Amino acid sequence: MNISKHTLDKALDSASFPVVAALLVHFTGDISILDKLPKPNQAVLGEIQGFLSNQDKKIIKQIALNEIDKFFSNSQIEDLYIPSNEELNEMMDFIVGERVTSDYIPMMLRDLNINSQDSKLNLKNTKSSLEVLIIGAGMSGILAAIKLAERGIKFKIYEKNIDLGGTWYENKYPGSRVDIANHFYSYSFEENHQWSEHFSQQPELLNYFRKCFDKYDIQRHTYFETQVTNMKFDELTKSWDVESICNGNINKEVVNIVISCVGQLNQPKVPEIKDLDEFQGDMFHSAQWPDYDVISGKKVAVVGSGASAFQIVPSIANSCEELTIFQRSPPWMFPNPKYHEEVDEGKKWLLENLPFYSRWYRFLLFYPGSDQLLNSLFIDPAWNERDDSINKENDAMRELFTEAMLMQIYDQSLVEKVIPNYPPFGKRMLQDNGAWLSALHLPNVTLLPEGVECMNAKGIVTSKKELEFDTIIFATGFKAQDFFHPINIDGGSGCFHEIYEDSPKSYLGITFSSIPNFFSMYGPGTNLAHAGSIIFNSECQINYICSALEHMIERNLKKISVKPEIENQYQNSFEKRHSKMVWQHPKVSSWYQNSKGKVVTTSPWRLVEYWNWTNNFNGDEYDF
Repeated sequence: MNISKHTLDKALDSASFPVVAALLVHFTGDISILDKLPKPNQAVLGEIQGFLSNQDKKIIKQIALNEIDKFFSNSQIEDLYIPSNEELNEMMDFIVGERVTSDYIPMMLRDLNINSQDSKLNLKNTKSSLEVLIIGAGMSGILAAIKLAERGIKFKIYEKNIDLGGTWYENKYPGSRVDIANHFYSYSFEENHQWSEHFSQQPELLNYFRKCFDKYDIQRHTYFETQVTNMKFDELTKSWDVESICNGNINKEVVNIVISCVGQLNQPKVPEIKDLDEFQGDMFHSAQWPDYDVISGKKVAVVGSGASAFQIVPSIANSCEELTIFQRSPPWMFPNPKYHEEVDEGKKWLLENLPFYSRWYRFLLFYPGSDQLLNSLFIDPAWNERDDSINKENDAMRELFTEAMLMQIYDQSLVEKVIPNYPPFGKRMLQDNGAWLSALHLPNVTLLPEGVECMNAKGIVTSKKELEFDTIIFATGFKAQDFFHPINIDGGSGCFHEIYEDSPKSYLGITFSSIPNFFSMYGPGTNLAHAGSIIFNSECQINYICSALEHMIERNLKKISVKPEIENQYQNSFEKRHSKMVWQHPKVSSWYQNSKGKVVTTSPWRLVEYWNWTNNFNGDEYDF
């Protein structure tokens, strides 16, 4: 490998210098070099320079430039030093400016994937007649297919849409993008060094999953426009009788194992509004954006102010004649100037060409965005300072976020409308680069702090007057609590939806005592609102599912279901922890909660807890 010193010199100006410093261990083979370099301070989410001074960065850059150039003048890439696990841990400590505690090290080593002996799964290529039906070809369905194929387990995918991608296929609205840093929001084993933005938009995300789909040859296992409608478990044959619809034809078949990869955000939710069908203009949910122009020069209403509206409004505001936002509750926002920022060419070069840079950069994004926040999300029973915060640390964040918003507001009539009155992190936290509040200041944009109760042929009837619109957009989220909807699932004891309604019981959000031979990815209680990425959680889940399937295959077992007592213990712990957390605070109402106000969608666990549980399948917890 030939790396030009001039090219490296230029690219290093775009580097994360804590990462570059740690890389010198690989290039010199000497862990003690870290003692000779400026030390980063404690890493925080989104800050990739360890608060190093410009002089510190210059020192690291000059040493790195010399050492890396010297290495490639005399050695090949295969000569790079692979540190021991203990040394890798020291490098972790250095990069994040604090001690990475022992309970996190195995998880971080696995994701880092540098020491292949310890970080890669010891895969078993199984031979079995067992076949798995994966429902859904979105992020988790593609992941499940890749990991089953690695193990030689037969599978097929049924996807209701005409194409892959799941949420990244359906949500094509203007401004649609991920709100987790892209160099972490990707499969740990399938990096993309060429993301054009730090938080990429929908077309680029869909293209990433398409490339993975093609690379691992998932196409030949996938049946598009195929909607699973009914599943009934046959205790006699220990298998599922599955009904599906494709092109209007009903298909019936027998399947051994089912993995649901339909997710939580797959059924658009439109509120119950009086005379909704009377409206004569264009009206649609944000996940069902039409192919024709419904914005330019139009009078447009956006109903909702959550994550989708937050992205849509700044993207369409300048194109509308008038834009009116109906907001029941304002969102809290996390200041993030990089939210719409492009990745510069120097950073792309480093990720693509500098050995191990991308792995350590991913670690720097991952670790401070893992569990640091979680303790601040527990309600302090003694806290009585105010009712829009839950403890001292949460209140400090409330002040920080409030000040960040106030600095962007010069129309004082907006202040009461946009500052939330519930604790920070109670609902999904949105990324703030100024675009939302800037849009609200435009002369053609109006923010109404109320929901929509009634409509007519011309538009929306408010408590004060009738407003006429050409287009009404419902950015009102999804039926997140209706798990596996609209599939009718009967595990032998009756319909799952009728038994549990919006209060499902599960073990780890993956298995269910009432549904044998059935696994779920992004199931109940596995949404992440405090840390990590949903891809991280999905990798945990498919690792666990594969371990369960291997357990069955090795022992020639035909049926698996979690023991009811194990499920109950888990569910009780899940509910007990949530009762103490911000997501179930009396002033919070969100899609995390069911009709009784209990959280059913979101995980209360530390990432490392969930990783350990899903990394250690225990057959004693199951009936076979």
